[in-house]
Amino acid sequence: MGGVLTGVQGAALGLLVVLAPAFAAAAAAPTSNGSTDVDWMGVSTLSVRLWLLAHGVPFIIEGVPITLIPLGLTLVAAALIAAIARRFATKSWASWAIATGTYAGIVCFAEVAAMRGFPDLAPRTAQTAVVSVLIAGPAVAAGIWRAHGAEFGWVPRVPLSVRQGLRLGIATVALALSAAAVLGGLFTYLGRDRISALAATLGIDPLGGIALAFGEALYAPNITVWTAGWLTGQGYAVGEGTSYAPGAIATDAIPAIPILGGLPTVSGGWLVWAPAVIVAIAALMRLMLRRRLGTSLAELPSIGAAITVVALAVAAVGALASGAIGPGRLTTVGVEVLPTSVSFAILSALGFGLGHGLLALGGLLRRNRQPHLRVVEDPEPVTTV
Repeated sequence: MGGVLTGVQGAALGLLVVLAPAFAAAAAAPTSNGSTDVDWMGVSTLSVRLWLLAHGVPFIIEGVPITLIPLGLTLVAAALIAAIARRFATKSWASWAIATGTYAGIVCFAEVAAMRGFPDLAPRTAQTAVVSVLIAGPAVAAGIWRAHGAEFGWVPRVPLSVRQGLRLGIATVALALSAAAVLGGLFTYLGRDRISALAATLGIDPLGGIALAFGEALYAPNITVWTAGWLTGQGYAVGEGTSYAPGAIATDAIPAIPILGGLPTVSGGWLVWAPAVIVAIAALMRLMLRRRLGTSLAELPSIGAAITVVALAVAAVGALASGAIGPGRLTTVGVEVLPTSVSFAILSALGFGLGHGLLALGGLLRRNRQPHLRVVEDPEPVTTV
């Protein structure tokens, strides 16, 4: 029962996060006959499809699929599931499986109901089930662990180099994404005038503007990943033929979406050294984890495992943060997964090597500063008469 309640409430509250602002914006829209002219069913359908988009289901408008996942809504859904699992799920594999399966079943049912009549329903439903399990499974486990604790007796059986590499790789990617979020916020601040101008052209009421801002905020994690791609020097695209990179910018007409006014408008000069940020972050993480990894050459397998983790993690988040936002050239939005992940891994490897070298140099200097003890022979005894 705890698992069922977790899955049902997680799906319901996640959907409510989208429905509430959509209903508020629709109710505040000016109409001739008040709320009787509001297409509540249409608003509900659009909200459900946006919620499904966060689970990898394409949002199809007039035959044009939108596949760019709002990662912010995906993270909100996972956080809600974890919080509910902490309260209702029990410490058992059965409760975890039932909660995860219930949530995935509700998402698949909503997908079938919303996408009825569209082609490729069966394979899309299978994909939706996999994505829902990948979202709900770790979230339910995290909630159960927070409430009841967890036993990780199997962890020591994992090779030490793998554990150390996993820790170093995840820490490096997390810190790099944090730096990218700060940089993305700076670009948004510098582009505030363009954002305001784009919002003014839409001519929406204040409550509708709040709903629009909420919807755009759901894509803030996507832009953070794009900015991480910008830091690698590879950049990202907002439409086929466009490129936003530190070295050069190739722009074209973009959709009138206010959040896109925060894209970078400058390139070249000192910005070409942007990849050095990732090198510095990797070196910093190597220095911070010196007590766990050590400084000898025997730790090279851990460094190799960390580089592999970095490449796979960046490829995963890059693929999730990219997609299509319209027809034609707008089918290419986001980072190029392979070049970005490879560049990130190479820059991280340089940073790890730099950190390792600094640690070795520091150890050598400390050894040289230690005082050398000199053995002094006792002088011959002096006899007096």
